[in-house]
Amino acid sequence: MEIFTVKPTDLSGEITAPPSKSFAHRILICAYLSGRRVKINNIGSSDDVLVTLNALKTMGASVELNCDSVILKKGKIPTDKVIIDCGESGSSLRFLMPIACALGVNCEFVGKGKLLSRPIDKLKQALTLNGAIIDGFSVSGKLSKGKYIIDGSISSQYITGLLLALTAIDGESEIEILGAPVSAPYIDITLSVLTEFGASVYRTDKGFIVKGGYDTKITEFTVEGDWSGASFFLSAGAIGGRVKVNGLNLNSVQGDRKIVEILKSFGAKIKEENNSVCVEKSKLSAIKIDMDSVPDLCQIVSVVSAFASGNTQILGVERLKIKESDRIKAIIDMLSVSGIIAEYKDNEIIIHGGEPTGGNFDGGKDHRTVMSSTVLATYSKGNSKITGAEFYTKSYPEFVRDYKVLGGELNVNIQG
Repeated sequence: MEIFTVKPTDLSGEITAPPSKSFAHRILICAYLSGRRVKINNIGSSDDVLVTLNALKTMGASVELNCDSVILKKGKIPTDKVIIDCGESGSSLRFLMPIACALGVNCEFVGKGKLLSRPIDKLKQALTLNGAIIDGFSVSGKLSKGKYIIDGSISSQYITGLLLALTAIDGESEIEILGAPVSAPYIDITLSVLTEFGASVYRTDKGFIVKGGYDTKITEFTVEGDWSGASFFLSAGAIGGRVKVNGLNLNSVQGDRKIVEILKSFGAKIKEENNSVCVEKSKLSAIKIDMDSVPDLCQIVSVVSAFASGNTQILGVERLKIKESDRIKAIIDMLSVSGIIAEYKDNEIIIHGGEPTGGNFDGGKDHRTVMSSTVLATYSKGNSKITGAEFYTKSYPEFVRDYKVLGGELNVNIQG
């Protein structure tokens, strides 16, 4: 177990955003399904992305790793039953299960932490109605073209998994989405990557039409910077100091690009130019905002709220209960350590801004809780400790390095 010891300071300077794991997952999978030899730059080393890469190797892909790039090509699909380890990556499981079904891979999915208890039954149901045989997390059979009906109210990852998988099936298939899809920007990322790879996907009034096969013309891709990872340090700049994050696509389809709009609403001073965003210390005031489409920003936005005058209302938080941890509880517990009152009721968290104090935070086996707690501790009065801090590598392995580049005073102690 790792423990962060954090001393209060203002963060200042500039860093480069980490690679977007949302894009990396999808580019790796599309590269595999295209059948071409594809080079992917700026792949990064987050735990979740490495899980997907290793899973594709298990499914027969040849992989060449070169510094921060990977060359990948689909190989022979294994005939014997294989084990596909998805670690703690919900994206990997929900994307790769439909793909295994589409390709006829006989396999069993395993995972760690809460992964196998997170919702996936509606996705399994859509797959079994179209030819897959699924027993628990053991998969066999093979999907056929046809109509796939999926509940869109639980996770956008179900829809992404189907979009990716149906490009691997000969012929034309239809996805009908029941209800308004949650976290819709993540579906936009999927469509962006599929389009770049030459896949044929069309929107309909109820969902999508997907034609099997790729017409890939480009065989080298670069993963763009991650707005979700950047949000921690951009938020830090709004609370104290001056932070510039480079390597961001200012026109990205990533939903978490909304962090700029959110920080402006709090009153932050922000300058955007040449694929960079600079945020300076500002007087922050409470806001009311619906976060349903960008749930991954909720924890760091709650930290900003703790330093804003007044009571911030964060709406659309119900699905935070089924993430890597119960993130509603995690937010309330994290803020209470620093003396900030937060309340949850009726799909809403209310945070009473004030003057946070340092304390002993629990990372809760959740990468976003660890990083959010670190930012909170940085600007709180008094020293702090964050236990179980090692989970930040799930999405942002360069977090500690970048924190120190910005002048943060953080020591890492390993116990056990």
